[in-house]
Amino acid sequence: MTDATIRAATDQDVHTWRALRMDGIKRHPQAFMVSAEEAAAIPVEEDAARLSSADRFLAFLDDAPVGLIGLNPHGMPRTGHRGEIGPLYVVSDARGQGVADGLLMAAMDAAQAKGIWQIELSVYVENRPAIALYERHGFSVTGKIPNAIHGADGFEDDLLMIRISDRT
Repeated sequence: MTDATIRAATDQDVHTWRALRMDGIKRHPQAFMVSAEEAAAIPVEEDAARLSSADRFLAFLDDAPVGLIGLNPHGMPRTGHRGEIGPLYVVSDARGQGVADGLLMAAMDAAQAKGIWQIELSVYVENRPAIALYERHGFSVTGKIPNAIHGADGFEDDLLMIRISDRT
């Protein structure tokens, strides 16, 4: 495990969040739903507002930002029990140290606190480390999304994974 500090992001973290997200998009474009151009076009104020909702988390090692995760509650009355994970990104130097586990646990705890007991995500079919991470935390593959992303080399498929917790 790691000595990473994981905390809820705030609107004051907007530039850190944007820099980490952009780093992830540039290094692993197949792991993100948005392109670098689309991410850059998101107004800073929109990102700051999103960070104010207490469902985005940052990880730090020795005060350096090394990872991020988002929980996206569905929010409608009929789907309020559901939420989606994404994005999740950890910089290469911090991988293998439990940072992703800590981020995922923080998002799952936030989901539980919000009454979300079904957490969903999509993951690139060839992202074996991420799939293993999610499986360690109780996610199961429930389907495949063909042509989920139009990447640089054509269309890429994602797996749909879901974790259903106790409804308490």
